Amino acid sequence: MSQQIYDLALRYLGVAETPGQQSNPLIAEMFKTAPSWLDQDDSKTAWCGIFRGYLGLWCGTGVPKEHYRARKWLEWGQEVKLKDAKRGDTVVTSRDGGHHVALFDRLEGGRVYLLGGNQGNRVSIAPFPPSVIQGVRREA
Repeated sequence: MSQQIYDLALRYLGVAETPGQQSNPLIAEMFKTAPSWLDQDDSKTAWCGIFRGYLGLWCGTGVPKEHYRARKWLEWGQEVKLKDAKRGDTVVTSRDGGHHVALFDRLEGGRVYLLGGNQGNRVSIAPFPPSVIQGVRREA
């Protein structure tokens, strides 16, 4: 199932925020899976958890309660060691001001590459140092 989630996420590669109060229509569609009280402006609201939740709902793998909060993904699925991660596993990282959630792509050159939303204000594959990895999860 991890590969199915990853393949779906790849379809959104390059989808970027719209500056200002307008939101990218694709990202706005994803925001419909989150509570209405959440600021729907994609340039103001961290939407990595919304993106991951959208993928989980679409693929039928489920989502944790409050899936729009990146840290809540540590409560989903089963724990996997980073060295055993497979493409499409869910990875939670620490970041300034909170957490980030994305999908595992690969380990290369001492970096962990993740496919996720709200990485550089778009859906992208980006490198992270292993020291920020808080957990890796796989569908139970």
